[in-house]
Amino acid sequence: MKDLDSFNPFAVFFWFIITAVIAMFNLNPVIAALSFAGSLSLLLIREKRRRYGIHISALLIAAGCCLLNGFFSHNGKTVLLVINNNPITAQAFIFGLVTGVTAASVIYWFSTFSEIMTSDKIIYTLGRVSPKAALILTMSLRFIPLFIGKAKEINNSQKAMGIYKDETIVSRIRGVSRVFSAMITYATENVIITSDSMAARGYGSGRRRQYSLFSFKPRDAALMAVTAALSAVSFVSTGAGYFDFWFYPELSEINSGAGAISGYICFGILCFIPAFIEGGDRLRWRYLKSKISLSHIPEAGR
Repeated sequence: MKDLDSFNPFAVFFWFIITAVIAMFNLNPVIAALSFAGSLSLLLIREKRRRYGIHISALLIAAGCCLLNGFFSHNGKTVLLVINNNPITAQAFIFGLVTGVTAASVIYWFSTFSEIMTSDKIIYTLGRVSPKAALILTMSLRFIPLFIGKAKEINNSQKAMGIYKDETIVSRIRGVSRVFSAMITYATENVIITSDSMAARGYGSGRRRQYSLFSFKPRDAALMAVTAALSAVSFVSTGAGYFDFWFYPELSEINSGAGAISGYICFGILCFIPAFIEGGDRLRWRYLKSKISLSHIPEAGR
C-alpha cells in the first residue's frame, strides 16, 4: 500500500500547509470550488466508515455563512428584496456562499489531516524545528479526547449513583458543575503526574537524540518537488492578481487569461494529488485482487 499514510510525514505536512494557505487566502469562486472538490474527494476515498456528522457540519457551516452574510450584510447593487428598509442583495449571498464553501473545504482538509498526521508524525515533523512546541502540541491533541472521555465517565457514574438528575434546569446546572469540578481536579492531577514522569525520564536535562521509523524516500522528494512547483505557480498568480475577484458592489468577471488559467490548473492538480495517490493505490489493489481471484478459477473442462 502506497497511500498518504506511507509517505514521509514532512512531505505530507508540507503539502497540507501549502494547499490550505492558498485556499484560505484566495476568496475566489474557482479556488473555493477546486479546494472543496479536492478535499471532499480525498475524504470519500479514504472513508472507511460513513461519517455523516462531518458532512452535516460542513453543510450547516456553508449554509449558515451564506444566510447570515446575506441577511446582515447589505452591500451590493443587485437588490433581491427589502426588509425593514434593509436591502438584501445577491452579492452578499454569493460572498457568504463562497466563504462557506471555503470553510467547509478547510474542515474536510483538516479532518483528513488529523487522521494521517498522528502524534508521532507531528513530533517527527516539528521536532527538529522546535521539540518543545511539538511535544506541547501532541500532548494537547492527546489531552482533548482523554478529557472528553473522562467527563463522560464521571457523568455516567453520577447518573448510575442517582446523584445527577436532569429533571429540571437547576439540577442539570448542579450536575454539570460537579462534573466540571471533578474534571479540574483530574486535569491538575494529570498535569502533575505527567510533569513528574517526564522529569524522571530526563526531559529538559540536556540535548536528546530523536529516533524515528520514518525515512525520506525518492517518492517523498518527488511529492515535495511537485508541490513546490505547483504552489509556486499558484502564488505567482495570486501575487499578479490573476485570482482577484470582487463581490461588491458588483460581481467581477472571473479572470480567464492565460496566467489565471495556468494558476487554476496548477492549483486543481495540487488539490487532487492526494486523491490520485489514494485512488490509484486502491484501484491497483482491486486489480491485483481480481487477478488472484481469476487465477483460482478452474479452467473449463477440467
